[in-house]
Amino acid sequence: MSNLTEPWRALVAFTTSNRGHFVKRCLPQVAYECRSDERLAFLVALDGDDPETRAFCAEWQVPLLYSDIREGVGISKNRVLERFPEFDYYFFLEDDVEVVDGTVFARHVDLMRAAGIHHMSLFTDVKSYTPVAETATSEGLIRHYNYGGAQLNAFTRQGLVQVGGWHPRFAQYRRWGHVEHSYRFPRNNLAPAPFNVGVDLIDSCICHVPPAVTDWTQLASLHSDGLSQPEREVMALELTHVPLQTFGPYHLEGPAPGRLTKLASAFSNGRRYPVLSGADRRRAYGDYFVWRATLASGPRRSLALFALAAVIDPTSVALRHALKVRFRWSGSTEQTLDRSGRGSAQ
Repeated sequence: MSNLTEPWRALVAFTTSNRGHFVKRCLPQVAYECRSDERLAFLVALDGDDPETRAFCAEWQVPLLYSDIREGVGISKNRVLERFPEFDYYFFLEDDVEVVDGTVFARHVDLMRAAGIHHMSLFTDVKSYTPVAETATSEGLIRHYNYGGAQLNAFTRQGLVQVGGWHPRFAQYRRWGHVEHSYRFPRNNLAPAPFNVGVDLIDSCICHVPPAVTDWTQLASLHSDGLSQPEREVMALELTHVPLQTFGPYHLEGPAPGRLTKLASAFSNGRRYPVLSGADRRRAYGDYFVWRATLASGPRRSLALFALAAVIDPTSVALRHALKVRFRWSGSTEQTLDRSGRGSAQ
């Protein structure tokens, strides 16, 4: 692992599939929050050929790596690594994640270097999970979990070379695979647990809960731990390395990965969600106030923000989910749902 002062470059891949409205919601915020960090390069990794997302990226000069057909978020990540193998760190950010603190990427790098960890994560409702251990470093506290999600994943190049890519079996389902991939890191002594979370970074992102692009209920059932049968079968092999594989053709459009200068400029008037309008913008603001309600210090403030979110978007999935978690309406069932990875782009 590099020392704390050695220069580094990171690629942030914004993974998406057939959800152009979430690209328009979340990507401008990422561009704005990270506009001053020259160590970060960005691109959109689109699984399948979505005209809405392609048109948006062309208009705003966003680098786009896309495939002719959908093969799942795991293969989409493999394409990124195959096409751009030269970065020191890789971040995979799903399209339902809003970055509200642009230092989240650099601070992950600092934590990983300080702890000698090659894989870290942030995911929905991490506060409701029970850690199995924790590590105190000079850069902050890291908690370790046996379960978690894939909404923001951080990797070192060294770690990815050693564990390989996402397993090709999941291409047939067009989802899953992040848990199996994460478990390879502790097997290779590259991390103390499959999911490692920086405590001070938890509130630096808003992780939403949109409907999945792929209806997994038609593909496989989930076990009580929230894992699908295909993922459990691959995990049972206890693999330490899987060769990086891609299948169908894929293409790079737009400039080379870099800072999203034009998109960041959309925030010149200070307004959130600058490229959204109508119902999409109302839903985005409703979800934003749900997030603020979960962080409110007192119950009155929290309820007031929940009420505001309900007025703005009474159909909000995020509102129903947050209320269940907040008041424990569904008990342990809620954590099982969290472990299903239902926030993923696939």
